[in-house]
Amino acid sequence: MTRSSPHKPSTSTNRAARERTSAHAPELLLLEELHAHLPVGLLVNDADTLEILHGNPPLPGFADHDLPLDQLIESHNDEHKPHLPANELAAVVEEVAATGRPRHLPEFRHDSPSQEPSWWSATLHRIDTDRWGPVVVTLAVDLTDQIRARHFLEERERRHLALQQTIAAVPGHNLVSALQQVVDALVPAPPADVATLRLLDTGAKLHLVAASGLRPAETRRLALDPITIRRLETVLEAGRHHLPRSLGLHWVEVRWLEAQGNRIGILTIGARSKRRPPENVLTLLDAAAAQLGNALEKIERSPQFLRSRSLEVARVNADVGEAAQTRSADLRPRELAILRLYGEGLRTDQIAELLVLSPHTVRTHVRNARRHLGVSSRAEALDLLKAADAFM
Repeated sequence: MTRSSPHKPSTSTNRAARERTSAHAPELLLLEELHAHLPVGLLVNDADTLEILHGNPPLPGFADHDLPLDQLIESHNDEHKPHLPANELAAVVEEVAATGRPRHLPEFRHDSPSQEPSWWSATLHRIDTDRWGPVVVTLAVDLTDQIRARHFLEERERRHLALQQTIAAVPGHNLVSALQQVVDALVPAPPADVATLRLLDTGAKLHLVAASGLRPAETRRLALDPITIRRLETVLEAGRHHLPRSLGLHWVEVRWLEAQGNRIGILTIGARSKRRPPENVLTLLDAAAAQLGNALEKIERSPQFLRSRSLEVARVNADVGEAAQTRSADLRPRELAILRLYGEGLRTDQIAELLVLSPHTVRTHVRNARRHLGVSSRAEALDLLKAADAFM
């Protein structure tokens, strides 16, 4: 903060300040010429009063354009005292003015009430001039872009490390939980919107064992629908993947998981933005797939075991319908849950497997639901539920 020095009397009028500016014109021209060739901000303060004599942005607290000198040079009367543009510099300017020792601030943050924080580096020197007498010259460099880039890189590195540590913990005591943590860590690491993991059973089918970024209904649908290697290779060779179309993704990247040279699964990421992933994201995906393949080398991959893992994934939030509120208050929780699963496009056998019921029991629940709703078909019951949900 600029303030008058007790050992030097203040000027009394703006007129006197303007006269002094005119007298200092050669020095100002020299400083402006110097500043024109340097990508730095320039601030000059009277070493006795700390009054601003000259300034050219970029400077912390000033707009990004040259400031008229008549706005910079202000009087030091009792009613008005000029201030430095950034409080962060005030104490340092005063220190350099008093001691004459130069100071360098490699990095400091400037907060403005109406703008985002900015970061700066500044060097301050006290010099003697013939006409101004002693002044403090501050050279400031805006580091905001560099600091933000550094923070971005540090955050990206933190996410990459978290992903590596999560994969290193696989398989752990709970395979489904451990694999879910992997895809949860994979989504923010590239970043991506969706990540899925399928493991290959001994019958050449790929089972979904973890997914992140999907709605519960989408996860259930994928978990209940294992795909064959041939089906996967067909869509990959055609350059089209079923995942983008069904989930609204603009692109996906698929990587095989391998152990001892054998394929054991696939790792997939995708995004809903049209911007393709940069090379560093693809490199990260390659590294994650290689590390995960090694971690999963010894797990059981029988069709029965992986199918049970897929069902565990599908059952997460599978009873969401039981907790949901609906205008169809006469429906029992299990009846409502089954109708909602039909609404997601699941078949009777899939619903039976998901809820550990027989197909006959599933049909019985549907028949009871139709009677409670007063409709004659399952399609009518689903239409009634959709209409009721629209009012929620």
